[in-house]
Amino acid sequence: MAKRKIADAATDDTTTERQELRPLLTALQAAERLGVPPSKLEHWRGTGEGPAYIKLSGKYVRYAEEDLEAFVAANRRRSTAPIPE
Repeated sequence: MAKRKIADAATDDTTTERQELRPLLTALQAAERLGVPPSKLEHWRGTGEGPAYIKLSGKYVRYAEEDLEAFVAANRRRSTAPIPE
């Protein structure tokens, strides 16, 4: 009987809800969405100023839609006045 309880507990612990992976955007697609040239995204990657990105296999750069949305939201402004620190 104790073995059954352990097995049931293990099943409960390993049961996870799968999340569907949303398609990733290429740098060209991300640049089009943001309305900037792809070279600007490359510059931002080098300076750390742009949206978060994903590097696959050390070669392929991809962007998640939610990261682009977060970047746009973080850069929303109501005035040209400097942002207080």
